Amino acid sequence: MNKNFSSELKNALKKLFSSYGYREYRMSGFEEYALYMENRNFLISDKIITFNDLDGRLMALKPDVTLSIVKNALPEKGIAKYYYTESVYRPNRANTEFKELTQTGLEALGEIDDVTTAETVELALTSLSLTGADYVLALSDVRFSEGLLDEFASGAESREYLRDILAKKRAGELNNAASNLKISEEGVKAFKAVISLPSGALKALDIAGRYAFGAKALQAIKELRAIVNAFKGTRFEDKLQIDFSMTGNTRYYNGVLFSGYVLGAAGAVLKGGRYDKLLDSFAKGKGAVGFALYTDELENLGAGDEDGADAVVIYKSGTDAGALFKAAAKLRQTGISAVVVPENAYNGGALRTFCFANGELTEEK
Repeated sequence: MNKNFSSELKNALKKLFSSYGYREYRMSGFEEYALYMENRNFLISDKIITFNDLDGRLMALKPDVTLSIVKNALPEKGIAKYYYTESVYRPNRANTEFKELTQTGLEALGEIDDVTTAETVELALTSLSLTGADYVLALSDVRFSEGLLDEFASGAESREYLRDILAKKRAGELNNAASNLKISEEGVKAFKAVISLPSGALKALDIAGRYAFGAKALQAIKELRAIVNAFKGTRFEDKLQIDFSMTGNTRYYNGVLFSGYVLGAAGAVLKGGRYDKLLDSFAKGKGAVGFALYTDELENLGAGDEDGADAVVIYKSGTDAGALFKAAAKLRQTGISAVVVPENAYNGGALRTFCFANGELTEEK
């Protein structure tokens, strides 16, 4: 990711979170290994870099930020709101080596209500908008998907199969497997409908509401509808979608889930949700909601691909180097940082593009 873009985004996020009353939280680069092992199902990967401290304790380079904040900053009363920019250490996607990844996010801990959850969604939407790319925030709720599984799964095998179908949106496999796993025709219909919801959030909730089984699932639809309605008539109205393929880890998550996507980045760049259950091992009856924006996933964004430059100066083969350098130096004297690149090596994407030809520098519009 272009350094200027990365720095500007982080500063913009810091200003945003501070304006909502969130305080910056800074933490050590490591925690006791036991913290992560006791909550390993909450982690993206259970592979962790460890070392022995001078006092003999087994320590770990932090693979997660949320656990550290919950352990060290959970309030006895009221609500504590924090934001952070931290490095975490996890295996890469190919699971071949560890990587240092940067994430910026926030956590609200304590007496969490629906308004706090909706505010977190608002901050997630605003954070995505600050990337400058087209974006969407997908909403889900573990209570709805669990209600669906409770209604139609006939056993553990059936439940895991249906969960996988839902998570991977493999509706085409339902008919063939339904008879083997004793999934009713009504169940097949329900899962197909939920997998193929329309993009309009309110319309999607109208359809999903027909398949909300149990009081918790009905409450999930009600709360999701309240969140969507909170942004009706705003710039975020068309940025929300409903996607129940996000089923969540039910050992920790207990309500709304959301994932953010931006054009130009592979996979979700933001993930969050309501995770009250994680707090049970720290303090019963407390709530928590938050999200992390994975800035490393945004490395293909930012208008300036030429690292650290505001502009690129393109020149043709055979250009007089001295004349080119003088023109570039004159441009830099105006306060514009510029990288000089041969025409056949330029891949596009700079904030501003200048061409040097016939002894003159002209800006392309």
